[in-house]
Amino acid sequence: MNSRLRHERTQFLLFLGAAYVSLMCALPIVTSSLALQKRSHGTPVANQQPSFEQLDRDRDGYVDRAEALALPALDIVFNEADRRSDGRLDKVEFARALGMITDRQSTKVSRR
Repeated sequence: MNSRLRHERTQFLLFLGAAYVSLMCALPIVTSSLALQKRSHGTPVANQQPSFEQLDRDRDGYVDRAEALALPALDIVFNEADRRSDGRLDKVEFARALGMITDRQSTKVSRR
């Protein structure tokens, strides 16, 4: 085999090996950052309810209807929990809504 071709093949294989090693080294970093990103977007882990701060994405001190869509159960009780009928929940109304969700879930469990 020609020595020039052998040298180019060796360089190509070294390049492929370096690319593979760098991807494998970055894999744990990428997967952990994706897991953190998923948690920070208000996705509940197991049966844990997201906090008011996680749902209040625009940080205005209220959870509006669009932000409540991240938690489907909250969207169901939103109108009941909104005492002032302003289309948004403050921390007190949010706590009341979570209580209503818990009550409804416990009622469903006790009916079974």
